[in-house]
Amino acid sequence: MPEQQEQFQKSVLQILEAVMFENWLRFYFITEKSDAPADANGEKPLLLTVPEKGMERIKELYPHLLPLAEGMNGREVDFETSRRAVCTFVLEHLDGAAMPRDAAAGIFESATFQIQMQLFNTWVQMHESQLDQGFLEFGAWRRLFAQWRETPGARELAGRLSLAGRNATSAQAGATEH
Repeated sequence: MPEQQEQFQKSVLQILEAVMFENWLRFYFITEKSDAPADANGEKPLLLTVPEKGMERIKELYPHLLPLAEGMNGREVDFETSRRAVCTFVLEHLDGAAMPRDAAAGIFESATFQIQMQLFNTWVQMHESQLDQGFLEFGAWRRLFAQWRETPGARELAGRLSLAGRNATSAQAGATEH
């Protein structure tokens, strides 16, 4: 594999790891902010609260992801704040450091990254009850997802997603030609 392609694949996996880590944080450390008023739907805001021991463990096992945990810990969390936290982490700690400068935007938009994101989201949905049975370290999530990704079903899904992406791109290209 050419060096540029190898760097791209590595960068995809680094950004995917950040997305997975943020998801893991929300999965295990989100609580309702009980002292806050409910919104129009009767929902209370959600708060990400990683205990001190948890932050120490993250620092020990995943020091490269610690800034993401620190940036989210103790804050209200919704889809937008989660998305922003990941993007900020990637731009401040990966782009230009672990990957070529200004590469992150292209990776986020790439079909390769989008397929990996869809696979990860599918994995979480399929295994939610298993993941919910008890606390799993982030490393366990990474291993379980990597193992699942190698299964025939996951490989077939990745192929279908890739084909669907190529077909959508071809359809868009055809539509712009007319």
